[in-house]
Amino acid sequence: MRSRPLLVVFAVALLMSLWPPLTALAAVQVTRSELSGGKLRIEGQGAVPNATMTVDGVARGTADSTGRFRIEATNFSSSTCLVTVSDGATSVQASLAGCTPTTAPTPTPTTTGSTGSISIVPGGGGSGTITSQPAGINCVITLGNGAGTCSAFFPAGTVVRLDARPADDSRFQGWRGLPGCSDPSKITVFADTNINCQPGFALRF
Repeated sequence: MRSRPLLVVFAVALLMSLWPPLTALAAVQVTRSELSGGKLRIEGQGAVPNATMTVDGVARGTADSTGRFRIEATNFSSSTCLVTVSDGATSVQASLAGCTPTTAPTPTPTTTGSTGSISIVPGGGGSGTITSQPAGINCVITLGNGAGTCSAFFPAGTVVRLDARPADDSRFQGWRGLPGCSDPSKITVFADTNINCQPGFALRF
């Protein structure tokens, strides 16, 4: 009777030795990312095998059976020279070699006194609208392109809240942490300073 516990322990140890070791989930890794003359090229590994690969929320290619991927696109642009690559399970942000970043133009002041400004930098592949409280910004983003009032001046010291509303065919992914815009729900305006904020909208699939 005393030998039964020893047999159970031995059986459990034997099963554990035969059980395959757990493997860590792969994570997307970008090994090459560049933009030249509107031609985008991204290469990497670690994706879920055969997964659809997206760039800023837009499907751009498919990983192979080993998780490697190569993405190419034409007529591509990025105002920040940063893209988010995802396989649907994990995402990674990559800088585009050969790309020159641009920022939203600083608006021309329409009032006198001590003022600062906030500008919306369009980004992502989806659509939506950015508005501000107090009123001033009403920026309509369509497939990554901005229109309407995307920059506005506010008195220095004003705390501005930005609201993002995605279009019916898109979803809001969040804000990129640009300097001065880490929390778009409460941006403090400083005199003679322009703060850039970039929302991310992605198309629904």
